[in-house]
Amino acid sequence: MSKRDPRRLATVCALALVLVLAAGGAAAQQHDNQDEHAGHGHAEEAHAEEAHGEAVDRGHGDEAHGDSHGGSGYHLDNIVTLLIANILGNDTAEALHDWIYTIYALIVALIIAIFFMAIGRGLRDRAPTRVQMFAEMIVGSLYDLFRSILGDQARRFAPYLGTLFIFILANNLLGIIPLGFAATSSFVNVTLALGLMTFCYTQYVGIKELGIGGYLYHFAGQPKSGIEWVFSIIIFPIEVLSELIKPISLSLRLFGNIFGEETLIAVMVFLGVSLMQFLLGLMGTPEGVLGWLPGFPFHVPFYAIALIGSTVQALVFTLLSTIYIALMLPHGHEGEAH
Repeated sequence: MSKRDPRRLATVCALALVLVLAAGGAAAQQHDNQDEHAGHGHAEEAHAEEAHGEAVDRGHGDEAHGDSHGGSGYHLDNIVTLLIANILGNDTAEALHDWIYTIYALIVALIIAIFFMAIGRGLRDRAPTRVQMFAEMIVGSLYDLFRSILGDQARRFAPYLGTLFIFILANNLLGIIPLGFAATSSFVNVTLALGLMTFCYTQYVGIKELGIGGYLYHFAGQPKSGIEWVFSIIIFPIEVLSELIKPISLSLRLFGNIFGEETLIAVMVFLGVSLMQFLLGLMGTPEGVLGWLPGFPFHVPFYAIALIGSTVQALVFTLLSTIYIALMLPHGHEGEAH
């Protein structure tokens, strides 16, 4: 390691901290501008906002927005809504709120596709680039993980499961980046769709591998004796119900954790900004200056928690999907991993 490396690391950390603080200040300023714009036509509402505090009103506005997507809570503004608000106006940005999850999901999918297509076109057997080595490490690690569960069948299902993991992880991490947004914080628009994809793919694998008769026999508990056939009458509807619950449980687990992380960070940002404005307001700081000052970095420690949680949730979703597929395969494949 060269002598410059510690300096570079310190510089990167300092820039990251400045970016995090600036993101909080920009988000707070954007909300201030939106509240001011709305107050031109509603003098009484503007007076009430000043009396009760802008931070509280922002929280209520975000909470109302969160209700339409499977939850309630605070959300920081992101780069897309900020650009739309500054270019096309706040009304247009507000109208596109319902599409922001879909927009970010498509952005992540496009980035992933471009990244791996670019690597695929420039593959080198000798002297691979660092980017190629990084991609090979990801693919190899995921394949080893799937092979430990699916055995030799992992090659068939690795493309879907690997894409699922990378897509979820990229969306989760994008929500941690300042001015980013996690599309997986929406239950209706994203996580439920991912759960239904795994559900449909699992049923397709079961029917293809077992046939219709074997597929139904699997849900009956694979009875062999007479008494087992009697109990299969009870087991069959229970197995069907448990299978239908799987996509809901997958979706809710991912949504709840990512939404909670985003809400916690947003609350800490608003708390830091509000406290900073309150303390500086007591010192007579001009109102125009207060709007652009970053708040106390209460949210910074929670980025580490969100980083771990985002990775774990992507891994849990993918592992459970892998197990669901393994359960649909003929039992002869169970020992192939060894």
